[in-house]
Amino acid sequence: MFSGLPSLFSRSITRVLAVVLVFFLLQQYLYFRKSASVSQDTFRTETQSCDSLKGLEDLYVILRTGATEAPKKLPVHFTTTLRCVPNYALYSDYEEEIGGHHVYNALDEVNPDIIATHPDFQYYRRLQEGGRAAFSTEELATWASAKNTNGGRDSPGWRLDKWKFLPLAEKALVAKPDAKWYVFIESDTYILWQTLLEWLAHFDSSKPHYLGMQMQIGDVIFAYGGAGFAISNPALKKVVEHRKANLKFYDDFTAGHWAGDCVLGKAIADSGTNLLWSFPTLTGDMPADMDFNTSFGGQDKKPWCFYAASYHHLPPSEYANFAKFEQSWNRETAFRLRHRDIFRFYLLPRISSEHDGWDNLSETDQSEVHSFADCRRTCESQPDCLQFSFLGESCKTSTSIRLGHKGYGDTEQVRSGWIVERIKDYTEKMDASCGSKDWVLP
Repeated sequence: MFSGLPSLFSRSITRVLAVVLVFFLLQQYLYFRKSASVSQDTFRTETQSCDSLKGLEDLYVILRTGATEAPKKLPVHFTTTLRCVPNYALYSDYEEEIGGHHVYNALDEVNPDIIATHPDFQYYRRLQEGGRAAFSTEELATWASAKNTNGGRDSPGWRLDKWKFLPLAEKALVAKPDAKWYVFIESDTYILWQTLLEWLAHFDSSKPHYLGMQMQIGDVIFAYGGAGFAISNPALKKVVEHRKANLKFYDDFTAGHWAGDCVLGKAIADSGTNLLWSFPTLTGDMPADMDFNTSFGGQDKKPWCFYAASYHHLPPSEYANFAKFEQSWNRETAFRLRHRDIFRFYLLPRISSEHDGWDNLSETDQSEVHSFADCRRTCESQPDCLQFSFLGESCKTSTSIRLGHKGYGDTEQVRSGWIVERIKDYTEKMDASCGSKDWVLP
């Protein structure tokens, strides 16, 4: 008479478990839906508020670009870098509208004789006559893949770019003569405005100042354009007046040079304002390619400890993610982002034991290593080795950590690895070296 009870009991338990499972899954669905909604609303609120950026109205921002890259690189700035900036202008070698924003011609006041005769302006003349349609698909592809050389990038747009810097100094002063600071950036420069504003507050804007990541060509020390640079109102007035009084000299100097930021730097120095060497507050790499443990320009200032105000070479796809990260940090933290914070909380979560098709920019060649596994063992055998990469028959190691980037072209098959169990000790040692390092100041 009890033979059916085990089967009945089993079916009852199954029904109960099914109900519990459905209820659990429903609760989980509602929880994650609510969480996603709150997260999106929070971010939407953040992106609408620029109130924390006190002093941004005292800046005039000049973004310099070129016709071949503007449609691809400018749009992302309207929702990230330039979103809160009340006073800015976009300048290129071709006047047009992009995303409802006017792009001005930076070269429209250059000496007409130079435009008509100088080889650098052959590309410009074609561009003005026919727009981008004046160039073949093959030409555009060749220029886009042009290599960097000791004399700059080998493309006509790049060679033309050097002529924009001095005219833009004058255009900026005319457009906003009462700005306290003029900030010059490029279409792949990311500025952390909260940090930049707090840094600029250490300086007297009524005095001549020229702030930028230091570079040198010959005997000219100048601010690297890609990192962004800031010029105070008195300094800009001085260089504009000096250039006007020596126009032919600087036209001739530009014609014989290859770097426009160097041309501007010489004119600023000639007008009596010296550069404040501003690395690593302003930097010339994107976060993923930065070596946060390496100084630059002969100064013992490693990025790790310092506040970060700019990065360079960010691809358009990276801007939204980095902007969201920065906004979240500024909302939740009273302190500005240092380079070490960007490493820990933005880059480190993407570092794993290994990554195929990825170049982490390891630099030290290791001989007699013929496999990825051997490359890892070689790195592990060196107490200070933190990462490695392997391509073909080549093993490279590094004592610093970089995230790096996807492999391109000849490096598509590169495979990278990290000794993740050593990263904690590395970061703690780096922190211990900081002391009171924070801002780059005179």
